[in-house]
This record gives sequence, C-alpha cells and structure tokens, in this order.
Amino acid sequence: MCFVRYKNTLMFRFTVWYIVSLLAVVLLIGIMMTGTVSYFLFKNTKQEMEAIQYKLQIASQEDKVNWQETLDELLYPDHANYFIEINDSTGKTVARSRGWEKDFNNEIQKTQRKWFKGLLWDDQDGLFFVDKKSWSQKNGQKGQMHIAVQLSNIENLLILIVKVLGLTTVVGALIGSFLIYHLTRRNMRPLLAITDAVDNMKHFPNLSKRIPVPEGPQELTNLSSTFNTMLQELERQFEREKGFIADASHELRTPLTALRGNLKLLKRRGKDNPEIFEKSIASMDEEGLRMQRLISQLLELARSDHVQTKKIKVNVATVIQDAVEETWQDSNGISLTCEVDERIFVLGDIDQLRQVTVILLENAKKYTNTGGSVKIFAQQKGDHVEVSVQDSGIGIPEEDIPKIFNRFYRVDKARSRKTGGTGLGLSIAKQLVELHNGAIDVQSVEGKGSIFTVYLTSASTSQ
Repeated sequence: MCFVRYKNTLMFRFTVWYIVSLLAVVLLIGIMMTGTVSYFLFKNTKQEMEAIQYKLQIASQEDKVNWQETLDELLYPDHANYFIEINDSTGKTVARSRGWEKDFNNEIQKTQRKWFKGLLWDDQDGLFFVDKKSWSQKNGQKGQMHIAVQLSNIENLLILIVKVLGLTTVVGALIGSFLIYHLTRRNMRPLLAITDAVDNMKHFPNLSKRIPVPEGPQELTNLSSTFNTMLQELERQFEREKGFIADASHELRTPLTALRGNLKLLKRRGKDNPEIFEKSIASMDEEGLRMQRLISQLLELARSDHVQTKKIKVNVATVIQDAVEETWQDSNGISLTCEVDERIFVLGDIDQLRQVTVILLENAKKYTNTGGSVKIFAQQKGDHVEVSVQDSGIGIPEEDIPKIFNRFYRVDKARSRKTGGTGLGLSIAKQLVELHNGAIDVQSVEGKGSIFTVYLTSASTSQ
C-alpha cells in the first residue's frame, strides 16, 4: 500500500523516467558505437584480405609457384590469424596455413553458424570472416583459395565495449537515480510546503491564513500567489456573507419585534379600545408589508448572483418609459422630466435594465421632498451610453457616498423606514449593471440632490 502511494509521487516518476531515458540513450549509443566500430574493423579486415588475395593471384601467374613458401611469406608474422587453404582443380590441398589443425572445408564448416554474408561462428575458435577466390596459372592449372580470418581481437574489443557500456549504465543509473531523487526532492520542497499548508487549512479552517510563497521556481510562485489571491477573495466573500446574514437578521428582527409589540398591546387593551385596535392592525399591516418587501428584495439579490443575462438589442427610450409607468403612478407632488433620444440602443436584458431604472427612480422619489423635481435622461457618448437619474432631494453626505451601494446601507434610516426602504435597492442595481459589463456611479451634494449615472455599452459598438 505504501509502495503504491509512493509510486504515484513525482519523485518516483522522475527517477523512473531518468533511468528509462538513460537506458534508452545508452542502448542507442551502444548500438551506434558497436555498429560503427564493427563496420570499420570489418572493412579494414576485408581490405587486408583482398590485398592478400590479390598477391596470391599475382603469384599464380608465374609458371612455377611454391604455394607454401608464398603463404609463409605473406602471413607470417603479421597475419598469423589468417587461415588460407589453396586447392587445385581436383580439390587437393596444395598449401595451407601453418598451425591450423582443423580442416577448413570439413571440421569448421560442420560447427559454423552463418550470421551475415562472409561471417562464420565456430564454437571453439569464435568468429571468422571468410571468402574464397578462384586462381589460374599460365600453364593451365586452376583451383580455389579459401581464406578465413579469425576475428578474436575484434570480438574481444566489441565485448569490452559492451561491458564498459553496461558497467557505465549501471553506475550511471545508480548515481543518477540518487542525484535525481534528491534533486527532485529539494525542488519539490516548496510544493510540499504548499500541500502541508493547504492540508492544515483543511483540518483547521481559517480563511485569514495564507500559504507560503516560494522564491522559485516561477511556476510554484505563481501557483502560491494565485491560491492566496483566491483565499483573499473567499475571505472577503465570506465576510460579506456574514455581514449580509447579520444585517438581514437585524432587518427582519425589527418588524418582527414591532409585530409582537402590537400583538401584546392588542391582547392587553385591544379588546376594550377600538382606537388602539385600529392603530395596531394598521401598524402590523405596515410591518408585514415591510417584511414582504424585504424578503422579496433578499430573494432578488440572491437570484442576481446567479442570474443568466440574455442580451439583445434594447431601445433605451422603451426601457425608461416602462419604468416611469411603473413608478410614477403617484407623483407625490414631485415633477418628472424625461429627455431620451429614441435612437439610442444598448445590448442587454430588457427586464434587468428596466429593474435598474425602476430602482433609481424609486430611490430619487423617496429622497425628494414634495415640490421637488426628478429628471431622467440618456445620451450616447462614443462607444457607450449614459443613463442618468437626477433629483433635487436631500443629497448624500460625502462620507457616505462610498457606502451607498453596500447591502442594507441607508443614509437616513428614519426616512427609509418611513418610506419602506430596505437598503438593498442600490446594491441590486449595481449587481445587475455589472452583469452587463457596465458601471454605476453617483455625484451628490448634501441638501441639493444627487445624480446616479449608469454606463452601458452601445449596441452599435457591440455589434
């Protein structure tokens, strides 16, 4: 079991890869070296043999030849490894090399094994290079000469080469395996440290912890940095979700507390006092509606995190007109002005864009006093479209502007509670705008009003 686990490690795989690669390289080098050396040695031997054959054929041109003396002069002492037998036309041996007890034509041929053309193997004397040539004299005599060269020196050299390569391979494999294992282990230390850090985080979850970032190699540095960035984002998301849950619990607790207070009041005094009964019922209805709006917006906010945006070419004027009809049925004494070019188009989801416009109009209406004004206008600037909602309301303090898109954040909590605000509208609007690869910002002066502007990509540019 332990071996199976070790077999799946990178260190084991690198070591095995090194050994296999080394064996393959040594085998290739061995084949090339042995083949090259063999080729040149055999070539030189063949050239020597052909030279001796040529001298013997020259000697055969004489009228009277002493073949034995000629052989002795040619072979000794430089070519003692040559076996030459000269036969006449009847097959009778007229001369042969000295020191050879075997009959070339009988005994050697009985035990020979043919490898390649011209190569013979004898079980006792080893490898031979063989050939035969015909000869003829001026007096009409003819015959054949059989030549065999014992290649024991070449054979021993090739065996030595193989042994050296084999020993080199074994030593290289052992030393190389040791070195590659420890080198890989040393280079893997940063990765092992990352693995241990992640394992510790698994057993003791703490998103504030970070894994160590090694100085090298670059791939592990990038991996650690990316992982830490992901942990940082997860920590932020987790903190946002914790804050969201805490804020949602607080917001839901307020109307529930009011409901329970009114119920207790009804139980104590509601039966005998019709006025208290009517006020309590009205207050409970108001708190119920507030809870309904809050839950509805919470669900809308949750859906906006995973909603699929189907983008089509949308007329901005149509979106604004639908939003105005939905929100401005009761103006509360607030004037509304629309300035929209009907030729402006954006690429987006018509329902989501209408919801963003409704949120901005409702927000402007809630924070604008009676007799004030709201203006909505759209204009195309280059490759993008700007949709702005301007009001003459109470404005936003400068220190609160960066926070207004946070969930449940409200500048004037008393006014929001009176108007039914939950502090989720602008957060939803921002998410929907970002789904369209757009942006939303605000400019505001406290006591004078605010301008919310949505930036969207023009449909003509997208196409």
